[in-house]
Amino acid sequence: MTFVANISLRLRSVGLFLVPLSIAATSLAEVDAPSPGQQIYELRCASCHGANGEGVAEKQPEPLVGDRSLQDLTEVIVETMPEENPEQVVGDAAKAVAEYIYDAFYSPIAQARNKPPRIELSRLTVRQYQNTIADLLGSFTGASRWDERRGLNAEYFNSKNFQRDKRVIERVDATVDLDFAEGSPAEKIGNEEFSMKWQGSVIAPDTGEYEFIVRTENGARLWVNDRETALIDAWVRSGNDTEFRATIKLLGGRSYPLRLEFFKFKEKKASIHLLWKPPQREVEVIAERHLTPSGARDTLIVETPFPPDDKSVGYERGTAVSKAWDEATTFAAIEVANKVVTDLRDFSGVKQDDSERDAKLRAFCGKFMERAFRRPLSDAERELYIDRQFNDTSDATTAVKRVALLTLKSPRFLFREVEGTNSSYDVAARLSFTMWDSLPDDQLWQAASRGELKTPEQVARQAERMVQDPRAKSKLREFLHQWLKFEEFDDLAKDHELYPDFTPELVADLRTSLDLLLEEVIWSEHADFRQLLLSEGLYANDRVATFYGFDPQAGPSFARVAVNPAERAGVLSHPYMMTGFAYHATSSPIHRGVFLARNLLGRTLKPPKEAIAPTPADLHPNLTTRERIALQTSPEACALCHEMINPLGFSLEHYDAVGRFRNEESGRDVDASGFYETLAGEKAEFNGVRELAAFLANNSEVHAAFAERLFQYSVKQPVQAYGLNKREELRDLFVQHEFNINKLLIEIAKVAALAANTPVE
Repeated sequence: MTFVANISLRLRSVGLFLVPLSIAATSLAEVDAPSPGQQIYELRCASCHGANGEGVAEKQPEPLVGDRSLQDLTEVIVETMPEENPEQVVGDAAKAVAEYIYDAFYSPIAQARNKPPRIELSRLTVRQYQNTIADLLGSFTGASRWDERRGLNAEYFNSKNFQRDKRVIERVDATVDLDFAEGSPAEKIGNEEFSMKWQGSVIAPDTGEYEFIVRTENGARLWVNDRETALIDAWVRSGNDTEFRATIKLLGGRSYPLRLEFFKFKEKKASIHLLWKPPQREVEVIAERHLTPSGARDTLIVETPFPPDDKSVGYERGTAVSKAWDEATTFAAIEVANKVVTDLRDFSGVKQDDSERDAKLRAFCGKFMERAFRRPLSDAERELYIDRQFNDTSDATTAVKRVALLTLKSPRFLFREVEGTNSSYDVAARLSFTMWDSLPDDQLWQAASRGELKTPEQVARQAERMVQDPRAKSKLREFLHQWLKFEEFDDLAKDHELYPDFTPELVADLRTSLDLLLEEVIWSEHADFRQLLLSEGLYANDRVATFYGFDPQAGPSFARVAVNPAERAGVLSHPYMMTGFAYHATSSPIHRGVFLARNLLGRTLKPPKEAIAPTPADLHPNLTTRERIALQTSPEACALCHEMINPLGFSLEHYDAVGRFRNEESGRDVDASGFYETLAGEKAEFNGVRELAAFLANNSEVHAAFAERLFQYSVKQPVQAYGLNKREELRDLFVQHEFNINKLLIEIAKVAALAANTPVE
């Protein structure tokens, strides 16, 4: 590749491709206008880049935008402009051009000024739709909540028929993982015949398909989120099967009623094990932390499949309406309406033979619509949606179904606050969707009806209550999963010859380990963001502890273990993260560096124009991974991005492809030194994960990027649509609140909820 072609590639990677200047050694003195940089740009650059840096087709189509500092921009021009003779634009001329480009259309402020972001009309995302339906129907049957207790209520009987006078034991069992062999559960219970019953709720950590598994040689039945129909019925066994499976969809951050019944009658042996396979996990005994003796109500979970939401801007949003989405909302509306009329007595509380059934069902429909629309109905709406449906049919049940269908297909349900007013009800809805991805609960509705959501202080009081709800914690957990790029970790298989003990079960344990660390932070009083980066401990069971050389545990349960603080630092060096950002057989400084640059520091990195396979280690057996990466990314076309990516990723080179700490690679000492040039033009140097973590935890770019990402995830809108300086304001509040993630979410909720009161600057 020629020198000129190399330079062209390099400039295109950051959106800079100036045409050559015919004047030699251009200087400020040769430009008469007050803005020399603008004159140089208009004369020599606009034909390729456009008058406003928007790009020109067939020349340089990419717009001149990015996040490089003014100093970086100047250096690129000095080194590469004009293409044939970079020495022609140096000194004051290069600085002047860079200043004009930066101020006119390159910087984030310039971009927002030239193309002001706006709050876009948005439909419900898939997550919001599912949660809204669950809470809409749950508002009539009672919400499911749980306390701090864990395990299941257990009853043991000295008979096979759960006779109350034969009940011997009442207690709370941490799990259901029992093997009595040829014995019995207790001295007072005979070996030949006995039964047991467990009741409570199961807490789903993530949204998705859960496979429940019952293993027993005896008889058993399991109910989950349905009190009437068993999910697994092995009460009367046929054949020699001892394992029974069934799958059910659950929404994360909620509890679901669970009942398990078991009996033994004359079989030689007795055992009962309750397991599950959560989304993206392996089969495991349902742990104590996922069980609670607290009761729960059935939750309606929409089974209709929806097309995935648009994530092209880095977060889920509902700004696109497709035919597939419209069809999904129709089928989902039919599904929900059928459920409503099937269980109409449970939802409405109205008996079939009630003399005032028609009037009471109209009242029920009114409440159903108000809750779905997130505001009171007008007289015209009540007449159109309810009275007309009841007047047009003699069957009240049919009328209810029509009302439900009209409600769930209405834009007032499917779209977020169509009017965009600052009424208390719209404020309540914006607040609840920010905190829960769902509609307001009774307390928030009552606050809106009393006009108590007009000031930031009033909104904050509600948000402080709501942030402690499991739905808010679940949303924060899902956000952290996205921030840490969990979606890229679907297949973490490694070279079996190099890592024979790295099994799918270990991968599942690693994810659990990291989830427990995340939950520790977001459920703690201080919810300190810095602890995600600086924590000196992690969670391990015996399998994790053995593989990674931590203090061994007593069994399969997870416990927090201390680790060498020089070797581990929070999520940055967690084995799950280091394994995810690695190749099949080697570490990957590039993947790790890209993650640090994009997700933590908030830097913009354009994807490479073509994918390049990593250089195989056996081609350069005497080189370390660091040296191979430096060699592979040395060409000019690569250097402009990798001069930031590589030094960040190299600081994590103490971790191999499975996240184990190492001091040597190929018989040579690991070099984990790295650096980062900040947007302010300062160079920060660090060696190893502990110094890297300290730098990141105290870096304002990291704080601003985290605040912006949480805003985008929570509100589903660009933060600058709420004010050009809103990102920096949230960052400053984050710092003032000592990096409390919960308080940051509350501040975000205040901004979003009161948006109609705050015009965009």
